[in-house]
Amino acid sequence: MIKIKSALLTIAVSCFVLAPPVHAAPSVKTLAISEPNASVIDNLESYPDLEVLSISCLDSLKALPDSIGKLTKLKELNIDNGNGCTMNPVMPESVGNLRALEKLVLYGAQDPQGPGDQPKVRHPFPRSLSQLKNLTDLDLGRNGLEQIPSFVQDLPHLKILEFRANDHLKEVPAFLSNLRELTTLNLDSDGLTDLPTFLNSLPKLTHITLGDNCKITQNAAKVRELKRKFPKVSFDFTNEFDCPEN
Repeated sequence: MIKIKSALLTIAVSCFVLAPPVHAAPSVKTLAISEPNASVIDNLESYPDLEVLSISCLDSLKALPDSIGKLTKLKELNIDNGNGCTMNPVMPESVGNLRALEKLVLYGAQDPQGPGDQPKVRHPFPRSLSQLKNLTDLDLGRNGLEQIPSFVQDLPHLKILEFRANDHLKEVPAFLSNLRELTTLNLDSDGLTDLPTFLNSLPKLTHITLGDNCKITQNAAKVRELKRKFPKVSFDFTNEFDCPEN
């Protein structure tokens, strides 16, 4: 009996030693990285066929690795910081190589105002983001931004622009008139008092959300005016939070 167990153990050990290491995972198309598997972010080049990458709550992440630019089949990059997490990583210029990317979510992922050990500085967006010509869905919400970044004007196929919870937005920039495919504009909680008339020139724009822009939502006359000014647009003025009393 002892000899049999010894033989089986020898076979098992031999199989373990001879098993080849895994250097790539070509069959993996969807990958989610969070604190329990944080080390995976340093080996992104091992996932050449990746189409969807989600990164969340990596509080210690100082910068996205340059190797992210090797994921040339990536269609969706989701860095959604959510509530209770702090992330503010530097984005490398190599993200411009993600030419197949259709959806980019950076919700709260470039916010220097959050708690924790992340740098309290505003990182400039990579200029190479202008090269993401296939992007149709972009979320820049809750990043403490005071203006819509200029690279947005270079995204000709953009259909959905999420910019909610950037509560010091000074104005809606005129370059949005370049986005001829835009259908949806989310401007909730942006501190706005009005909308520019040029938005009427966007032929496919049919939905705008303005909840928690209290100087609009609490002003019945302004609500009526916007509905008259933009007859083709369906508005959502729903407030998630209580507006301060005047």
